[in-house]
Amino acid sequence: MTIGELPSSAGIGARQAAALVACAAGFVVAPPVAGQRVVEVSGEVSCLECRITMDTVLTIGGLDGPGSHLVDDASRVLVDHRGRILVTTTPSNEIAVFSADGKFLREIGGTGEGPGEYYGITNIYVGPKYVHVFDLNGRTLLDADHNFVRRDVFWAQSGAATVTESEMVVHAGDVPTSESFGHHLHTLHEDGSVRSYGWDGPDEARGPTWRWFAVAANDTAAWLADGGSGRVEVWALVPAPKLSRVFYRRIEEFDRGATDRLWPSTSNNRAQLNDRGLWILWTAPDPNWSLRTSDPEIADQWFRAMPKQVIQDGVLDLVDPATGRTLARHRSDLPLPGFVGGSDMVTAYEENEAGVPRLHLLRPKLHPRQPRRHPIRPTVHR
Repeated sequence: MTIGELPSSAGIGARQAAALVACAAGFVVAPPVAGQRVVEVSGEVSCLECRITMDTVLTIGGLDGPGSHLVDDASRVLVDHRGRILVTTTPSNEIAVFSADGKFLREIGGTGEGPGEYYGITNIYVGPKYVHVFDLNGRTLLDADHNFVRRDVFWAQSGAATVTESEMVVHAGDVPTSESFGHHLHTLHEDGSVRSYGWDGPDEARGPTWRWFAVAANDTAAWLADGGSGRVEVWALVPAPKLSRVFYRRIEEFDRGATDRLWPSTSNNRAQLNDRGLWILWTAPDPNWSLRTSDPEIADQWFRAMPKQVIQDGVLDLVDPATGRTLARHRSDLPLPGFVGGSDMVTAYEENEAGVPRLHLLRPKLHPRQPRRHPIRPTVHR
């Protein structure tokens, strides 16, 4: 069994642009759960005095040097249990380990199917006890010292996931097994078992949806932001996963992009939940970039010909997880491809004119500082 990864919204690069354009016209939207009403909310910032600033914590990358070959626009980054920084890319079979101040320490992994070896890493996450490494062979658990613990087979087609406080992986996307086909929310547990939810049609019609998501979750609730629109699903996870409500963030850039299917487009990339609220990273075309295309070869040529930040901007929204209202927004000239797992940081990707890549680790700050909130626990419909 294998894991394959769909293009991951804002995180796409030259390798993935063609695939995203090619499949954009073929998305199949899963039927809504019976009786579920979509609540529309404005995507405009509702807290006029709130703003987000970014402090640069660290920069990794450059022309050469150990670990630099893993720095690109598809890099996955996390802070592990010892405060070290792990960097890999998609696809790769190695993980670079850096100290907290950015000094290269070593590489772990390698190509193969043995313990601690990988075949096409698609994502890395950190949980309370383990580092979770997903590749084309499944999910590998590493302990806090990066020693191999166990490999679990997990057949998936998306890199959108998060690890909760109980070491449960909440995964959104297609899992093409007979039990999971047609469902788009899946829980992968510490013992390797998988449970799937979300289909509400006849069994004979179940099949892949080809949708991708940004996902944030804790042990009681999950938020799934549709990759290609402003739709956000809220799932209660206890006593059993059940769609609790749906809200649609009416953002003009998403609405415009949904009708023309041209690239570059607007898309959700990653999501994260903390005591401030629901953070959603998304990508929008740079206002100074006027060219758009439906031809994947042309899109690929644009990506290869110039720095990515010329074509795309990164956007970070702080959203009220209870209402879907946008509390604050930060727009960057650099793409913001992801969060740094195990931390409160985000990554910004930059290329100079010679194409030399760098990853900036940034810490968002909210002004004025809001009181800490308790985690939102959606109403469970029994």
